[in-house]
This record gives sequence, C-alpha cells and structure tokens, in this order.
Amino acid sequence: MTRNLPVLYPVFVVLACMFAAPAIAQAPSGAERQQELLRIWYEIREGVAETGDIDAKYDVGVANFIARGTPQDKESAATWFQRAADRGHAGAHYYLGYIYAAGDGRDTDPVKSQEHYLRAAELGHADAQYLIGIRYANGEGLRRDGGEAAKWMSRAADKGVAGAQYYMGQLREMGQPGEVRPDTAAAVRLYREAANQGHVPAKNRLGELYFAGRGGIGRDLGEAYLWFSLAENQDRIDEVSRRMSRGQLAAANDRVEAHLAELVR
Repeated sequence: MTRNLPVLYPVFVVLACMFAAPAIAQAPSGAERQQELLRIWYEIREGVAETGDIDAKYDVGVANFIARGTPQDKESAATWFQRAADRGHAGAHYYLGYIYAAGDGRDTDPVKSQEHYLRAAELGHADAQYLIGIRYANGEGLRRDGGEAAKWMSRAADKGVAGAQYYMGQLREMGQPGEVRPDTAAAVRLYREAANQGHVPAKNRLGELYFAGRGGIGRDLGEAYLWFSLAENQDRIDEVSRRMSRGQLAAANDRVEAHLAELVR
C-alpha cells in the first residue's frame, strides 16, 4: 500500500486544484452582479408585458429608454410606451409627450406631444398636470386661460408638486378677479408646503411676507430670518438681522440649525 502512494499523489494534486479553482477565481464585482440581476429582471418583466400587463409594458418602455437591464433603444421604448398608453397608462402618455416634443425616439410632433401630455394629466399624472397648468397660464400651445391653469395647478399641488404649490400660493396671495379672493393665510400654507420641499422662491416669499407682516400675517422677524436663511438670501438675512436684538438673532440661528438638522434625518 505504501508503495502506491507516489503514483496516487499527482492525482490528489490535480483533484485538489480542480476543487480549489472556483475559490481562487475572481468574484464578480457588485456592479456586475447588479447588472446581471437587472438583465434577469428585464427578461421576466418583458415576458409579463407580452402577456398584456399594462404596468409591465410601461416598465419595459422605461428600461429601453434608460438602458436598465437591456441596451438603450428609444424606438423600442416608444413602441412599448404606446402599447401601455393605448391601455390608459398615465406615465406612458407622459413619456410619449416628451418623446414627441424632443424627437427622442420618434419624429418631433408638437400636436401629438400635447395630446399625450393632456391625456396624462387627465389620468392623474401630477407632473403632466403641472405642465398643462403652465401652458394654460402662459399660452404655450394652448389658449391662455387662467381658470384652466388654476384647475390643473390645484390638482398638481394636491399631489405635492412644489412648483404647483408655489403657483397656487401666488394665486391665493394675489387673488384672481371673479374667481379667487385673496387669502394670505392660505398662501402661506401653500408656500410652506413648497418651501419644505426645497423650493427656493417659496422660501423667499415666506421671508418677505413675515418681514413685511402683510395681509393679516403678523410681522415675525424670526420667521423671516429662518426662511431667508434657508433660501441662502444673504442680502435679506443682513436686512432682517439689523432689526433684531442679539437674543433674537441667537434664537433665530438656533431655529435655522434645528430646521436643517430635521431635513437631513
């Protein structure tokens, strides 16, 4: 038995190397693993889309548009978005609105773009509602109509679109003859909602309202300082600071720091 060991030893070495090989091979990177998972996800989602699932059709459209799990193919993306839009998918209509506006996956067609944006808005897409509101307000591709603008902006604001909240804040602050009476308190609530999402003009407007103390809103230098600080409006910060005592300024700075700390949680 001992005499056979030299003969068997090379065999053991080869077997050991064979079993050890996977352990010493370079493991795929995190990015590579993620790409493989995305590829598998895409194949599954595409299969579901082929069965008629509307959300899957939209997901496959997005994947082709931004190259998620599959090479970028904007023409294919437009085809999938159209299939989803034909079934009433708001997001697909919104994408098609962009595609026809920019000529990115289909030839430019402003009429089709407007139709898709409007349909997306009708189906409840918040960003489309905001866009349609802007177009009615400015007369961009649609007749200028303050009532229609307010209708769509109000819907977008209710869904949390900061720009729409700011627009509605302006409308409530200034009023609209025959349709909306001025209500500064309501405007402040809308501005605050937009400001809390980082909307800089809303922050500045809050600062101005509290600094001036107009429309039934009492003058509050601490609030004015807070919102001007969050807007990083140094000129107005300096203006307010000159009207505050050291104690008021220290308290105001504490409020700014507390507010910023709350935002990063």
